[in-house]
Amino acid sequence: MALRIAFLTVGDPQRRTGGYLYHREVFRCWQARNQPVEEIVLGPADVAGQIAASNRAGELVEAGRYDVIVVDALARAVVAPWLTHWQRLCPVVTLVHELPTVAGASDPREYEWEQMLLRTDALVAVSADGANTLIARGVEPARIHIASGGCDRLLSRMPKVERREELVIAVAQWIPRKNLAHLVRVWGQVAEHPWRLELIGESDADPVYAGEVWQAIQHCPANVIVRGVLADDELAERYACASLFALPSQFEGYGLVFAEALACGLPVIAGAVGPLPELVGAGGFLVPPDDEQALAIALRLAMSDSHLRRRLSDAAQQQAHTLPRWHDTAQRLLRAVEWAYMQRHHGSST
Repeated sequence: MALRIAFLTVGDPQRRTGGYLYHREVFRCWQARNQPVEEIVLGPADVAGQIAASNRAGELVEAGRYDVIVVDALARAVVAPWLTHWQRLCPVVTLVHELPTVAGASDPREYEWEQMLLRTDALVAVSADGANTLIARGVEPARIHIASGGCDRLLSRMPKVERREELVIAVAQWIPRKNLAHLVRVWGQVAEHPWRLELIGESDADPVYAGEVWQAIQHCPANVIVRGVLADDELAERYACASLFALPSQFEGYGLVFAEALACGLPVIAGAVGPLPELVGAGGFLVPPDDEQALAIALRLAMSDSHLRRRLSDAAQQQAHTLPRWHDTAQRLLRAVEWAYMQRHHGSST
């Protein structure tokens, strides 16, 4: 029998960023196996908006109607006043793409909200690194489950191309921890015609940081193209045409775009942080995220040696074979939900 699941989140679920893509792919897989889920958007994603919406959250979520409630950790401020009440009525599972206290959130209340989430019945991390962070925060390992995102979303959309272009792509929001301004500045030092850098993704998530990226682009003597947000077919086409994927992130909860790049056969240049060394494996280069010289060396080496790129492309695809597909992700998350339900009702795991 299918469980009655409520999924609580904030912001715009149609955004093409990692967390929201994760949710949509999981819901699609659940629905294909007749596991319904009711997604409830409790308010905007920013902390001030969440606090303003928190009073109404109790009206929007009738906890007694559900077998399990799944909470997106991003919604920590809006759900905090209600978690204890909801847990009396049904199990609550927290899906942790990243803990805001780890990702750089500055509000002093973040630790209080985080503690509320850490006391829920089960927690799902999206990487082993994330699970270790939860353990370091005092969560019992038995309550932690891992459900990393899939890498196969774009594979069926990939066009066949005769040869890859002299093109480097970066797929990311323009926010500080994605480190795009740093990438553009280094690109200006190393790139030579006809190589191009394309920036794909939301450019308006952080207007202040966007100004820094634009300034770097304006002062960059090399070819930088801003693509913005692309539909899946267009994104798959850019993955098929590119020769390299580069994103020196300062922090990642998992890194869906890196997984998708590997699956599409793209060598990856990534920041050596969090889960990325394990995720990327032999499929590219890892550099200290703020080390200009290391990033410049990696870019120059990969761009100048086509044989190296072919070897890295083969290694990237081999690495992708070890990564989850979306049906795996959906199954693992559902098992965590079922575990929480069984613990509450039967006192034993499935």
